[in-house]
Amino acid sequence: MPMPPRQTPLVTPLAAMKLKPVLVDRAGSVVRLKTLRPDGVTPEVAEWLTDPAIMEGLNAPQRAMGLDAFRAYVASFDNLRRNLVLISDTAEGKPLGLLFLDVDLRHKLGSAHIVIGEGEHRRMDVVYDATRVLMWHVFTERKLEKLTFAPLSRNRAAVAACRVGMLRLEGELKSHRIDGRTGERVDQMLFAMTLEEFRQRMTALVEPPVFTGPGVASRHVFDHLTAAGWKPADSR
Repeated sequence: MPMPPRQTPLVTPLAAMKLKPVLVDRAGSVVRLKTLRPDGVTPEVAEWLTDPAIMEGLNAPQRAMGLDAFRAYVASFDNLRRNLVLISDTAEGKPLGLLFLDVDLRHKLGSAHIVIGEGEHRRMDVVYDATRVLMWHVFTERKLEKLTFAPLSRNRAAVAACRVGMLRLEGELKSHRIDGRTGERVDQMLFAMTLEEFRQRMTALVEPPVFTGPGVASRHVFDHLTAAGWKPADSR
């Protein structure tokens, strides 16, 4: 009796490369970054993407997304090339916003976008600490060599956060996007930081920054600082 043909097991591109998802759980002095999973989605988080102020920053038309639909959307991220991270405060664990990170594995490049939910949390210290923790994660743990942010020129809050975070302005792309509401063309700015620039900025720090989380060695920050040539302020 002939045997039925064996089914070839489904092998995803990432599995074929023997790459596994990276689940982020890192904290700074103000915020905690943790990979968002479908079971971690709350109605509050899902409603953020219907906020006109957020849609304005993302240049996307406002549209409702139910809880189940948003959980399915979260599940679509592979957490390697496409990452979705929840930003919460370290004091009370309150959700503050979302961080989107696209990773080009071949070119060791990360492209990020930060969305803060409630208006009262759209503070510079929140965005700055989220950006800083992300930099330490991608440059010292994910081994990326460049990180970019590309806010629309009209998104003044995002542009200001990039400047405060000491990212370098690489250029302004004229009429680069189409407005999701009006159909008009809008400008987009490109900010970036390379691994070498990140290391150079380490040497200017007055004291080691907060960067903690499961699996982070107690000397992780200090070892990277000293390797970059950093010295304590009292020994300079």
